[in-house]
Amino acid sequence: MTPVHGTILVARPLWRVLGRVGDLLSRRGYTVETAGSWSAILSEPGRRAGLAAVLLGEYGSVAEEEGILRRFRDGGGPGIPVFLIGGQSALHRTRRFREAGADMVFAADLPEEEILDRAQPLLAYGEMYRESVLAGRELSDLAMRDGLTGLPDRRRFAVDLERSAETARRIGRPLSCIVTDIDDLRRVNEKYGTGVGDSVIRQFGGFLSRWKRSYDTVARLGGDEFGWLLLGVGRDEALRAAERAQGLVSGSVFNGPHEPIRVTATFGVASLSPGREWNAQALVENADRALYWGKESGKDMVRFYPPGKEVADA
Repeated sequence: MTPVHGTILVARPLWRVLGRVGDLLSRRGYTVETAGSWSAILSEPGRRAGLAAVLLGEYGSVAEEEGILRRFRDGGGPGIPVFLIGGQSALHRTRRFREAGADMVFAADLPEEEILDRAQPLLAYGEMYRESVLAGRELSDLAMRDGLTGLPDRRRFAVDLERSAETARRIGRPLSCIVTDIDDLRRVNEKYGTGVGDSVIRQFGGFLSRWKRSYDTVARLGGDEFGWLLLGVGRDEALRAAERAQGLVSGSVFNGPHEPIRVTATFGVASLSPGREWNAQALVENADRALYWGKESGKDMVRFYPPGKEVADA
């Protein structure tokens, strides 16, 4: 018997490949619904509990489309994967669409099988999110929020770690973890007071939350230390994400009481790959080791553990 999954909403299916992707998803057990415009994703907020993913056909006003994506994310669709399919102009605007809330942008001339293969990790995550919402787990999630930043706390991170590791293992995709903290926060506390230090921690957590993908987990692990889980992401892409975040932190201005405050952060990265030893706890421990290695090496940097042979022999 074909398993019954959630609903896939296909909005503005101007490109033929959207219809073919919808047909494949339907055969895999999803309910596929179509709509003539992107604004359909903003209607009936209650129906989002059944959504496993959204597919959007791009061909219109970029500013308007970005606005719809942001309203969708702000209105309660944080764990629902959004895939956008369009022409070359859409590909050139990938960064803008991802910043607005799209998770992946595909060229309309790709085969539907390739699109689904690349989207599969996020489809699996969307199912996991849908099942969590329908089971009422979002209520328990509220009890696992950090009071200072509003982000998930260490307990929520542990739950998401096990869930993400199992999903990644089941679908044969990598899982990466980034652990980061602020360099020399003690100096901020000594100069301005712990209240300002807490404000910097809150702002730092807000930066990470905005930079992550909508289906990633960013949690405050304690003090000024944060964890970041990236489902379906291997070593190289995780390193690039950490390097982008490191550069953005060092280039950002944090609001202080009387003057702007600048800080840096160190990032430790680790990954699990299909076919190798699969231990979720070891993933976080390796990211921690990478973080401490970065601290010992001078701070304001990104390290991966275990290091490659060329680094270990250096």
